[in-house]
Amino acid sequence: MPVYVMLGSLTHAAFDELGSIQERDRKAKEIIESLGGKLISLYYTLGQYDFVAIFEMPSPEELVRLLAIMGKFGTVRTETMETIPTATLYKIAREI
Repeated sequence: MPVYVMLGSLTHAAFDELGSIQERDRKAKEIIESLGGKLISLYYTLGQYDFVAIFEMPSPEELVRLLAIMGKFGTVRTETMETIPTATLYKIAREI
């Protein structure tokens, strides 16, 4: 299953309701799982981004569905990247 890295920034609306952040994280995990994915890890960060989430999704279509659902809440802005497994890159490197 493809693994994605999501860099996220919380909006003012999210900071206004910071007390419910644990519940929002639980709900995000439930949404990912309902779409056939798996939340691997979630970290809050200091710097340009407020959090990093690493998760699996079964297809690009389900990733788009997740992003659309998250966008409806208006509490985060995200940048999402698909990962390349190290074994895949090593194989390509050996072939060139």
